[in-house]
Amino acid sequence: MKVNLLNCADYVTSDVLPFKPDVFEDLNMEPILSVMSKKDKFVSQACKSILLAPSGDRKNILYRQQALKEALEHKKDIFSLYVTVAEVYTDLTNYRSRTKKEGNPLPAVRVMNSIETLDLLSTGLEKLKAVIVDANNRFEPGIFRDFFEAFLLEYDSSFMLLVHEKCQALRTLQVGGEIQLSGRIGRGMKCDDLLVNSITEYRVKRKFEKWDSLFGAKLRKNEIRISYDDLQLTRDCKDLESTGLLHVSSCFEDFNKDLSRLFENLRTQLAFFYGCCNLHTHMTGMTFGLCFPEIAEKSHAIETDRMYDLSLAIDTLRAPQSNSLRGSDTLLYIITGVNHGGKTSFLRAAAVAQIMAQAGMFVPAKGMKTGIFRGIFTHFGRNEDVTLNSGRLEEELSRLSRMIDVMKPGSLLFLNESFATTSENEGAAIADDIIRALTDNKVTVFFVTHIYAYAKRAYRENYENTQFLQTERNERNERTYRIISGEPSETGYGMEMYSRIICGTE
Repeated sequence: MKVNLLNCADYVTSDVLPFKPDVFEDLNMEPILSVMSKKDKFVSQACKSILLAPSGDRKNILYRQQALKEALEHKKDIFSLYVTVAEVYTDLTNYRSRTKKEGNPLPAVRVMNSIETLDLLSTGLEKLKAVIVDANNRFEPGIFRDFFEAFLLEYDSSFMLLVHEKCQALRTLQVGGEIQLSGRIGRGMKCDDLLVNSITEYRVKRKFEKWDSLFGAKLRKNEIRISYDDLQLTRDCKDLESTGLLHVSSCFEDFNKDLSRLFENLRTQLAFFYGCCNLHTHMTGMTFGLCFPEIAEKSHAIETDRMYDLSLAIDTLRAPQSNSLRGSDTLLYIITGVNHGGKTSFLRAAAVAQIMAQAGMFVPAKGMKTGIFRGIFTHFGRNEDVTLNSGRLEEELSRLSRMIDVMKPGSLLFLNESFATTSENEGAAIADDIIRALTDNKVTVFFVTHIYAYAKRAYRENYENTQFLQTERNERNERTYRIISGEPSETGYGMEMYSRIICGTE
């Protein structure tokens, strides 16, 4: 049975985030995962892998949004489902770890392992079925309800009865049962096309039954009786027995793999919903705004209402300064202003919101409307190469070059103080060449920069499809940490600080 709670079709590996480790580090996403996982390592890993694989398909994003909305309305049921599946899978993993130490087991041992695995899985199915039956009536018709009904149809009472019967039949082998096989002689005089006809429980025969067996044997003229005094025939019989047992084991191993895959897929997908419920509860408990974004069909415009830096909010337990954004046909956002004025926080907020939107999640904002980008890239500063094989500028350009090599039209790039490790004139020339080439190829760029010469030139020459944003300062010339529209401003206030701190003047 396929588990399609996250995807409306079979899962396709996403390439929207080609440089996942860089994005995760640049955007400081660890606090988000910490809240989602609640110290559950599997939930953390599952949420990270799904969050960092945003979809490029609008239909799939809307499908996941709908599933997540249903999950948020029934958080207790989601927790129960995840805990039940996680317990079954943990028991199964622990059992496999123990049996793996046995190396290459004998055929009889493999059959016993198959029995134990089937027993664990069938018991797990019963537990999960009970939770699903209990939750089914509380969910409105939708994605989860469809899954529940498909599950109950697939694993109905007749199926569970069949599983228990097969499990009991196999258990007869533990006390000395008999397997009746049929087949044919294949290549190399080996058995081929084996078929298990029956597995019967061993029982001690009474005296008259033994006489009947001996009398019946004389009547069966085509039956071959093997004397175990013949060592070669004994070995051949043992080989035949092993072949039969391996065949039985392989039949049930395939069945066990299918059921194991069901629990594995369900555990991963439920872990993501479980993590989203944890994050939603945490943020709404602190009265921070969250919303499901509207996904535009064709436009790449980004519009936000009171968007904030999610990781900063989690770390500080306070609502950071929020910002609104109106994108229309903008391809280039140039953000300037004083240090520690909120520029990097604004950049992270926009990038995280877009990734969460394309992952089908809610976003840290009061409202958001955005399109679908074919690739999302971040380029933040790094420490200088400790091996001294390259300087800061060379490292930055090499890293950006690798991104451009895989970048497609319709991508989104976040540059944070790039090209600032050379002179201002050289940095302005480099930035102008690279960013013009990107926007000409329909790549949307957010550029936080201290290169005033570049920002001033872009403003003076009125670059097409460009918005100019800057950090706000109030009437007392203090930072407000808001980002507003406005002409590029000088990024340093050194003389002001000198006068205030050293000279003691205001």
